Amino acid sequence: MPVPFEPLHLLIADTALPPGTPAPSLPELPPLPKLQALLARMRLQTTLEVDEDSPATPFEQALARAHGLPGAPGRVAWAAFETGTVGTPCAWLRPCHWQVGMDQVSLLEPSELALSEAESRALLAALQPLLQDDGLTLRYLAPDRWLAQGELLRDLGTASMARALQQPLTRELLTVAPDPAQGARLRRLQGELEMLLYLQPVNDAREAARRYPVNAVWIEGAGALDAPVPIRPNVRTDTRLQTPPASTADYLRAWQAIDAEALAPLLAAQRTGAKVELTLCGARRALTLTTVRGLLPGFMNKMHPLRLSHLRNQL
Repeated sequence: MPVPFEPLHLLIADTALPPGTPAPSLPELPPLPKLQALLARMRLQTTLEVDEDSPATPFEQALARAHGLPGAPGRVAWAAFETGTVGTPCAWLRPCHWQVGMDQVSLLEPSELALSEAESRALLAALQPLLQDDGLTLRYLAPDRWLAQGELLRDLGTASMARALQQPLTRELLTVAPDPAQGARLRRLQGELEMLLYLQPVNDAREAARRYPVNAVWIEGAGALDAPVPIRPNVRTDTRLQTPPASTADYLRAWQAIDAEALAPLLAAQRTGAKVELTLCGARRALTLTTVRGLLPGFMNKMHPLRLSHLRNQL
C-alpha cells in the first residue's frame, strides 16, 4: 500500500519581542524575499486560538497536531514521544532557577542559567537516589534536560517551561496529578528536591561566582504512549526566536536568517508544484498557511495577497 504524501510543513516559533518593545508594537521587518514569495501563493488554512491560562504555547500545540500526538494541551507525552518510549511513563525534568520576588515567583530564562554539562551531571547524581526511592529512574540527555521514567509520572498534567516563562508562576502552572495521593507524593518529592539542591556544592560554587543557583526542577511533557507515534520527517521547526533577542537588530537578523535558511527548502518545493504548509506561531495564536491550487484561487490570491504585517498582528 503506498504511503500517503505529506506536504513539507515548517513551524516558526516567534513568541519573543526585543527588549523594550511595547506590546502590541512590533518592529518593521527587513525584506524577506523567500517568505514574500511563499505568501504570494498561499492562503490561510487554520487558526489555532490559545487561552492565556493554557499550559502549552501555540507553537507546542501546533507541533503536537502536526505530528499527530494524542492528548490535550498539558497532557501530551512529549518526553515519551521524543525518546521513542512506549508503555513506560516519562517526563522531562528541567533543572531551573525560580526567582522569588516580593509579590510573585517567576522562572529564569534557561539561557541565563547557562548550566554546564559537568554541573548538570553532578546535580543529577546527587538527586538520583532520592528519585529512585520514589520509583523513578533518571538519565542525562543535556545540561538543561533529564529524562525521568516511572509510574509516578503517569497521567500528569504539566505546563511547559516555555509557557511558564511567559508569566508569573501560579498554582495552575504547577504539575497536576490525577488523584490526591499521587499529588501528595509529587509535592513531597518536589519539596525534598529543593532542599537537596540547596545543599549542593555545585550551587555553592555558582553563587560564589555570582551565578544563579539551580534551586528547583521543572517537570514537563509527562505521560505515556500506548503505541509508537513516529516522528514525521516532513515536519520541521525553527525555534531561534523563542529565546528573547538581545536587541531589535538581533531580532531582525534572526528573521533574515530564517528567510535564507529555513524557508529556502519550502520555497523550492513550492516552485516544483508541491503543496507546502507554513505555521507562524505567536503568544496567542498559530496560523497555518497552505499552498493555493487552481486558477481561480490563484487569481483571488493575487487580488488579495497575504501580508506578513497583517499575519504578525494576529499572532
